[in-house]
Amino acid sequence: MKPFSIQDFPFSYRELLKTLWRFLTPYRGRFLVAASFRLVGDIAWLFPAFGMAKLVEFFTGYHTGASLETLWIILGLWAVASVLRQGGKYFSRTVGYYTTERAAQDAQTESMDHLFRLDLAWHEKENAGNKLKRIDRGSEAINRILRSFLDILIEVAVNIVGMVIILASVDLTISLATSFFVLIFYLISARLGPAANAAAQECTGKEEILNGVLFEGINNIRTVKVLNLATGILARVRKASEQLLAKLRQRIWRFQQRGAILNLWANFFLVAALSAIGWNITQGHYAVGFLILFYGYFNRVYDAVAQLTQIVEETTVSKYSVGRMMDILNTPVSPEESLTALPFPRDWKCISLKDVGFSYGGSAVLRGLTFDINRGQRIGIIGLSGAGKSTLFKLLLKENEQYTGEILVDDIPLRSIKKSSYYKQAAVVLQETEVFNFTLRENITIANPSDAKHEKDIKQALDVAHVTPFLSRLPDGLDTMIGEKGVKLSGGERQRVGIARAVFKKPTLLFLDEATSHLDLESEENIRESLHEFFQSVTAIVIAHRLTTIKEMDRILVLEKGKLIEEGSFKELYDKGGRFYQLWEKQKLVA
Repeated sequence: MKPFSIQDFPFSYRELLKTLWRFLTPYRGRFLVAASFRLVGDIAWLFPAFGMAKLVEFFTGYHTGASLETLWIILGLWAVASVLRQGGKYFSRTVGYYTTERAAQDAQTESMDHLFRLDLAWHEKENAGNKLKRIDRGSEAINRILRSFLDILIEVAVNIVGMVIILASVDLTISLATSFFVLIFYLISARLGPAANAAAQECTGKEEILNGVLFEGINNIRTVKVLNLATGILARVRKASEQLLAKLRQRIWRFQQRGAILNLWANFFLVAALSAIGWNITQGHYAVGFLILFYGYFNRVYDAVAQLTQIVEETTVSKYSVGRMMDILNTPVSPEESLTALPFPRDWKCISLKDVGFSYGGSAVLRGLTFDINRGQRIGIIGLSGAGKSTLFKLLLKENEQYTGEILVDDIPLRSIKKSSYYKQAAVVLQETEVFNFTLRENITIANPSDAKHEKDIKQALDVAHVTPFLSRLPDGLDTMIGEKGVKLSGGERQRVGIARAVFKKPTLLFLDEATSHLDLESEENIRESLHEFFQSVTAIVIAHRLTTIKEMDRILVLEKGKLIEEGSFKELYDKGGRFYQLWEKQKLVA
């Protein structure tokens, strides 16, 4: 996938501010309190440079026996400023950092929630590593920007504005000259900044690609090892790394070039200003303390304006990261997930397919399918590879809505039903069961968390799926962590976990997609007998490669080249001697 660039992806500062405020809103009271304490502390810290200048003037004119009142006042105010400074900073960070972390975590959680609701078609455009990196970078950028406001921006604003005002109270010319320095410094930075920022943004895109490759390699570690794919994966990693390094070199050059020019300007101005002040001191126009005052304030102004330009640069890069995350959040979910979507009717009677067709890239996969699934029926779907069985499942599961014709639940188009409502009533066991690096118990109860403590329901699910026989070899039984992708379980055991998960969910609509394909014949027979009783309380739609699996189905649909060519009970189709009979007899011979 082509990485984003700033030209492809406009995200304005106004949008950034709206985003920051959006996630900060629940905690804005705390944040404003933290900012207020920081502001008070930074204003107080303007005093030390001023106090140092006054101390120099005091000691320059001091003679033995003179009053020390001025000295104690200066030192006392210095002590108060120190307490306000450190207290304000400590309180601001203690309260503010927690607030910024909460805002960042909210952004991450909301992005993941939205990610889960987006269609599979959207997910297929980008790998998991890239998506996770976008969310991670975006939430971290929110945290970084908000912290920069507390840690740097307030201090920068106080230093620049406060020091210019203080210098103006002593000498307006020097104050205006310092303001001119700040302006030119910022203009130079603004002129050289875009090229540096563009390089940084390109680095971000390259990093996403590299992290995507790394994630895919680690996420599929078993396949990488047993098929000896490490060489090929590492070649991709090295290629992505080389591309990233090329952009990093460019970014480093751009930022260092800008830094060198800014430093030259700052040092040139400082030498010129000190020369002017020194000459005026010799002429009796300034006291020596003013030199100390200016030098102390100039260094802080210089640091402040340098930090300001750095914040602008970092905010520009962070803006890009936040924008990439918000691109996910702003991606509209399917129309059926909108507020106008309808709930799945709990008392539904019939699911009807009316002339349903589907194509991939112009090639027809399903052609004019028309049939009904009555509530409580057990429907078997068979056919050779490429017949359209799995595609039909995807349509019935609302994974793809780009079909012709209509699928109706009673009189309600399936497209108009909210997915979340539909999935609450449905359960599915796929041929390749996905499990999580949780405990075995959690992998089963995650389908119905509200009943996770109902041991009776858990036992029923374990018994129906015949999970109990392999529990004894797991060190902690149901509470055993089963490893990433269920590495501690065999393929057949993972399928049993998938069946147990579906049973525990207590669905009214059950989809099984070759759900026993990894089981031996004996285990399949045992599970089929256990499912027989469970099937009495659900509507079951079963894709089967082994035709014995669907022998007891109420109706069997035979697909070939995307068309429904036969349907009926096992006995009806067998007695007919048509395509189903041929497939049955052929499978008997192979068995």
